[in-house]
Amino acid sequence: MGKIKLKTNLQRIAFADENKYITSAMRYSTISAEQLIEYACENSGIPKAQMASSFYAIQQQIEQFVLNGHSLELGNLGTFYLSTRCKAVDTKEAAGAEAVEGLYLRFRQSKRIRTLLETNIDLTVVTVVPGESGEENDEQTGGTGTGTGNEDEEGNEGSFG
Repeated sequence: MGKIKLKTNLQRIAFADENKYITSAMRYSTISAEQLIEYACENSGIPKAQMASSFYAIQQQIEQFVLNGHSLELGNLGTFYLSTRCKAVDTKEAAGAEAVEGLYLRFRQSKRIRTLLETNIDLTVVTVVPGESGEENDEQTGGTGTGTGNEDEEGNEGSFG
């Protein structure tokens, strides 16, 4: 079972002209490619040079496929895919590349990961109130997660870009 801490901060919501409590997942650290390679070597017994060579070759292929418009499924993790943000225009002639305002790399989690997030996560809530030296003021441990809350209507989540 995974364990994730949630932090609750009191934040000023300008458009509502009031303070509201906002809860989000705490990120512990960012694992670098080098660290990931080290962990994979420890778990598999494959020499570091061979693991690094394979990792960087796969990374290069992922980049090439995605930049050429392919979606890329990464096993039980999910799928990388491209999406666009385009302005709405009145005529067909005005549509096309000129209407594209942004091109984004997105990640859609797999059903397996989604299920694990919904059922196999122990959530601990840490409340932080600004102005009180940033210390943890209250901690609650709660059952399992119910997803991340960032999914769109298709269950897609996250954005890289």
